[in-house]
Amino acid sequence: MVTERSRVASAAGLNQPSRPGVSYRMLCPAPVHPSLRARLLVPGALAAFAGAVVLLAVLHLDRRLAPLDPVSTMLSDYALSPGRWMWDGALILTSTGSALLLVALYRRGLLANPALVAAKALWCVSLLTVAIFAKDPQGGAITATGKIHLYASAVTCLSLPVVGWALGRRHRDDPRWRRFATWSRRLALAAIPFYLPFIVPFAVNVILGGHLPTVATGLVERLMMILEIALLAVLGHWAHRAMRSTGVPARAA
Repeated sequence: MVTERSRVASAAGLNQPSRPGVSYRMLCPAPVHPSLRARLLVPGALAAFAGAVVLLAVLHLDRRLAPLDPVSTMLSDYALSPGRWMWDGALILTSTGSALLLVALYRRGLLANPALVAAKALWCVSLLTVAIFAKDPQGGAITATGKIHLYASAVTCLSLPVVGWALGRRHRDDPRWRRFATWSRRLALAAIPFYLPFIVPFAVNVILGGHLPTVATGLVERLMMILEIALLAVLGHWAHRAMRSTGVPARAA
């Protein structure tokens, strides 16, 4: 009687008669090594984020570039200051780093849901839109440019936390990524409440025609910015670990 073991050995070529110059070996898939371009995705993203943080720090510390009160003035007011080029540079660097991070997460199969891919791409595009279309000056006339900036800012504030929460929820039971998933969800959930001081007055004042004042919106927005930068750092470290892991399937370039 042919046993299961002998059938497997025969299929693998182990029971074949030996022939001169012919070697029978079990075929094993070769390990997949990311290309140099793929390996540079995450370091490039983290370098872009670091550059953006430096530019934002300089804007907040150098009063000559931006003589603004960080408690009451919005981040977008930097676009109306002498240091506008640094503000635009920080947005462009963050958008570029986020795009590289999107590709890295997608290649490793961590960000596979089309809706989440679209949301992450929307975050990248909305950052560039905020940089291109400046806000209207406080008390000035409302322009089409200012409206585009307003809606792009709303998308920017919401899209990244949604991606971070959904990504963390999807991988929360995976023992390899449980720690990253937990921090991704925590930071995303912590950032979302900071969105309310903007969306609630906007809904009351613009949609319902009321008048609801905003309090310390500059400070609230900066706290939300810190949480979102921390979320990007977690996602970057997560992608870095996934790129180094041989047990995670990579998508074709």
